[in-house]
Amino acid sequence: MKAEFDSTYPIHLNGIISPDEFRESINKINRKIISNKILISLAIVFTLSMIGGIILFIVGGLTSVNSRTYGFSPLLIVGICVTIFGSMFFSIGCCIVQFRRAARIRQVIAEESMKYSSRSPIPCSWRLDTGNVVGGYGHHNGQIGYHVSIIFL
Repeated sequence: MKAEFDSTYPIHLNGIISPDEFRESINKINRKIISNKILISLAIVFTLSMIGGIILFIVGGLTSVNSRTYGFSPLLIVGICVTIFGSMFFSIGCCIVQFRRAARIRQVIAEESMKYSSRSPIPCSWRLDTGNVVGGYGHHNGQIGYHVSIIFL
């Protein structure tokens, strides 16, 4: 699934916005979506914490078996904590990224709306609509989908 808005010019905008202006506006909105640097950083931290946690968990289990002492090895506990921390960090980070991305998209759409509402022959307003993405066989797949609506006033 592409993470951008379609820049195909809708025919019902003839005489209101030129095709070039429409593509320019949609490209400006799409540039706000594409930033994946933070997601890559989150994925790296998640992967390293999972690998580190599993290694610590295995080493802690082996040292507790070899030492013939009862109870948990400190490395075992640290491994579990690192794994849990990595999962929580990744989950919370993804939520924050999603909220910030939506805020950036709303901001740039509001700017585009202001630009066209004052000078268009027919007043219009741009807004961001959200909804669930529908997958195969009409099932919702849990992802949020965005749609830019242009409303004529």
